[in-house]
Amino acid sequence: MSHCKATLHHLLVIDDNEAIHSDFAKIFSRDQMDADLLALDADLFGDSPAITGHSRTYHLSFASQGQQGLEILQQATEDGITFGVAFVDMRMPPGWDGVQTIEHLWQVDPDLQVVICTAFTDHSWDAIAARLGHTDKLLVLKKPFDEIEAVQLVTSLCEKRRLLDEDRRRMQDLKNVVKTCESELESAHQNAEVLIASISSILICLDGDGRVSRWNPSAEASFEISADDAIGKPFKALPVAWADPSCLDLLLNEDAIRGNVHHEIHFFDQCRQKHTLDIRLCRLIDDVHSGAVLVVGTDVTKQRFIQTQLDQAQRLESVGQLAAGVAHEINTPMQYIGDNVRYVAKTFDRISDLIDCLPALIDESVSDEQIICLRKSISADKDVRKIANALRQIPEALTDSIHGVEAVSKIVSAMKEFSHPGTVQKSRISINHVLESTIAVARNEWKYVADIDLDLDENLQPINALPSELNQAFLNIVINASHAIADRVERNEIKKGTIMIQTSEFAGGVRVVIRDNGGGIPERIRQRVFEPFFTTKDVGKGTGQGLAIAHSVIVQKHQGRLWFDVEDGVGTSFTIELPRESECVSQLEAST
Repeated sequence: MSHCKATLHHLLVIDDNEAIHSDFAKIFSRDQMDADLLALDADLFGDSPAITGHSRTYHLSFASQGQQGLEILQQATEDGITFGVAFVDMRMPPGWDGVQTIEHLWQVDPDLQVVICTAFTDHSWDAIAARLGHTDKLLVLKKPFDEIEAVQLVTSLCEKRRLLDEDRRRMQDLKNVVKTCESELESAHQNAEVLIASISSILICLDGDGRVSRWNPSAEASFEISADDAIGKPFKALPVAWADPSCLDLLLNEDAIRGNVHHEIHFFDQCRQKHTLDIRLCRLIDDVHSGAVLVVGTDVTKQRFIQTQLDQAQRLESVGQLAAGVAHEINTPMQYIGDNVRYVAKTFDRISDLIDCLPALIDESVSDEQIICLRKSISADKDVRKIANALRQIPEALTDSIHGVEAVSKIVSAMKEFSHPGTVQKSRISINHVLESTIAVARNEWKYVADIDLDLDENLQPINALPSELNQAFLNIVINASHAIADRVERNEIKKGTIMIQTSEFAGGVRVVIRDNGGGIPERIRQRVFEPFFTTKDVGKGTGQGLAIAHSVIVQKHQGRLWFDVEDGVGTSFTIELPRESECVSQLEAST
């Protein structure tokens, strides 16, 4: 049998018969408890420390009237003492009867377990239940009661009260924990709202029907629509002046938001100023089946303007670096154009007298004697053979001049295309034409060290692209190839190199291959060639931006691919693949 620390239970006995008080004292006083009763208690309830008689002691409080019992309970409650069981006699004249006493006791301690002690009653059980209610806190013990029955009742009811109090404490602890969690959750929610409100990006939530469920302050400021006017309304129906509403329809299309959607669209503010919005759409993770969408947008109008200026500055920097060579390329044809024009002018001066005589020679009114005199005069002053030779060379000089003008025009046209600031939207272009313009502009860079071998597919179909940016990318790769070949020429490894440029179709668009025999890229730096500002050239010969810009233009701006293959000691082959966008993307590009 267990011998744990004793547990003190308080019992309240309210009975106007003093003999009953003595009987309870005999039964529940530990020193006088009969061993047989203890053994029976153990047999009935086991050796659990919570209910075993040996581990239990009782403190009894006695009252002769209901009012006195209530006072004892009130004082005990103030002192922090809890009664396990109250034994209440039903008839206690001249004061309250048992039912009245119990009503007052439960007002002080609603969980008090009560045993009605009575030999007969003036109240039927139905009447008692009608007044006190059907409750498991109330039992009836008939007088005279059996000691074993009394012990069982006290043991069970005290354990019930202990468990009930423990359950109350645990429930209160749980309530405190829940309250703390609710407070923390509310605090976290408020912090999240503050965080969302402080986000500079536009944040919009749309439900499955496309109605706005969240509209943060940045959305209010950007679209000049308050949250009260936006929430609950269809996003497409809001008064936003989209540059092309069909573009928004494509972005919000259900099929388009299977994954994350990222694009740029344009809208006008109330002052009709055009804004560029970098927008991302994705399904809400916790509501993937409802069609709810999170829209995150950033006004990148200033960034795009600055980027355009930087791109133009980079192109003009390239033009500046090529200026001397371009001037030389223009100067050469201009020289022989000038020489030819001067030769024609000088030749016409020589034959001006002959030209002056031509009307007289063909004039029928002039006599034969006058014609003979003119012929003799011309023969004496002019070398007829030189005149005939000059007349034959004038067409050749004019033809050469026309070729020179075409050459200059081609260079100027290429420079004009190359230095054009470009546009933010893609257009239909011929890759072959872009490459030819690039080669013309860079001619002075490669013509002394390499020959250009063009293998351009004449049936190549146009693609949607940014021509100025592609000019820059191709130019950077061609110049890098020229410099690599020039290094080999300086080392007398080759007399002159070759740059092969090839275009062809592939399943997704256009492929461009630019191959040189400049010796190849050393293995130790191959992983870094596309890094911004990385260069192995001497100071003043390169900024390290060439291939980085080419990679940005092809991969980021055109969603294409750029890679290179190296044949050690021979050369490098750069491969560019530019896709033809899907119809959806093309429409989006056209709308922007």
